[in-house]
Amino acid sequence: MTPLVSLQEAPLTEIKNFLAPKGGKAFFFNTSDKVKIRLAIWNSNSTRGTVILQSGRTEFIEKYYEVVQEFLDRDFCVAMFDWRGQGLSDRLIDNPYLGHVSDFSLYDQELKEILDHVYVTNCPKPWIGMGHSMGGCLIASAAAEHSGVFDLIILCAPMLSLKLPKSMEIFVLVMGELSRLGFRNSALPQSEWKGRKGWHEIPFEENVVTSDKSRFIRSGDLMRANEELALAGISLAWAHESIKRTRKFNQPNWGQKITAPTLLLSATKDQLVNSEKNELLCQAIPEITIARIEGNHELLMEQDHIRVKTWQQIDKFLEKYL
Repeated sequence: MTPLVSLQEAPLTEIKNFLAPKGGKAFFFNTSDKVKIRLAIWNSNSTRGTVILQSGRTEFIEKYYEVVQEFLDRDFCVAMFDWRGQGLSDRLIDNPYLGHVSDFSLYDQELKEILDHVYVTNCPKPWIGMGHSMGGCLIASAAAEHSGVFDLIILCAPMLSLKLPKSMEIFVLVMGELSRLGFRNSALPQSEWKGRKGWHEIPFEENVVTSDKSRFIRSGDLMRANEELALAGISLAWAHESIKRTRKFNQPNWGQKITAPTLLLSATKDQLVNSEKNELLCQAIPEITIARIEGNHELLMEQDHIRVKTWQQIDKFLEKYL
């Protein structure tokens, strides 16, 4: 168990009209394999419980200030950390803008260590495990592997399946195995980021994650304010491991291992994960609520009328079980 006072303080980036919610503190935590992870905790004296909020690939704590504040307004403690290789956690290869992990089990390991060593003494229960996209994949994995670790679960457009042609999936799996010969840190050949050393902002008109222009631009403003937050394409290893992990959710009755009541927020316009397949996969969870919301992948970063519907489902779920 690690008291917060023993951890090195970490910075939080702010921009004009988008400041960190008051009362939070950020720290660096060193994992057992010597990777420095940035985490942040707000309202640790809450009597309602803690939302353990985990972001998707490329994302970082600052992007979720608005979401954090909305949970604080509901009297929750909120805890977040940047996955290894992104945000202000340690980058893992020479190109800091290439999303990389050698094995998804390393994500599992850091989540468990932070739960066991930091959150257990600083974040009041009940624990609501909430993850978006890759974060949802890893929250679901933890819940299936460690029964009872979360009291409730919210999966927001989780990466339980990917919208990939079968031929691309096979190609990535084959290339991933071949890359063990020495190319796993290389960029995915099909990536627009092949050979790039930096990052550039995709024009709003070309993005597939949100229809809200102001929130999309705000995320870019945060990265321009602190380029260390930015991340671009993916390595062969990351692509390979992501497909291996999503295939695990195809195993018979995987969801029966999840004992906590679970809410699936399914984005009907999602172009990154397969929403229909996610809904089928999640039917294996004994106590599942499926909410279909007309919006893009980042439901929490969508236009206000879509976010209102998303929050209505979250509030209804929390009121039912807390």
